[in-house]
Amino acid sequence: MNIRVLYTVTGYLSIAIGIAASACIYRIQLMKFGIALSILGFITAGINIFLNTKYFYERDKFAKGYLGMFLSSLPVIFMMLIIFKFRN
Repeated sequence: MNIRVLYTVTGYLSIAIGIAASACIYRIQLMKFGIALSILGFITAGINIFLNTKYFYERDKFAKGYLGMFLSSLPVIFMMLIIFKFRN
């Protein structure tokens, strides 16, 4: 597979997974799926950021993986807030 295609696919995939993970916040029953999607989002965003740093840093200044990582971190941060708020 071409590295440029892999870079583009992982960028958009990390954003899509991040949006899906962030959408799981609105119901507490879906948080298990949100955390699982966050893990996948972190992996794809990490691959995208790595490929950007290694091959495409001069062309693309902002990797889409950064946005995907931000969106994937929202369920984890939300879960931490719930845990710390209702802790005795």
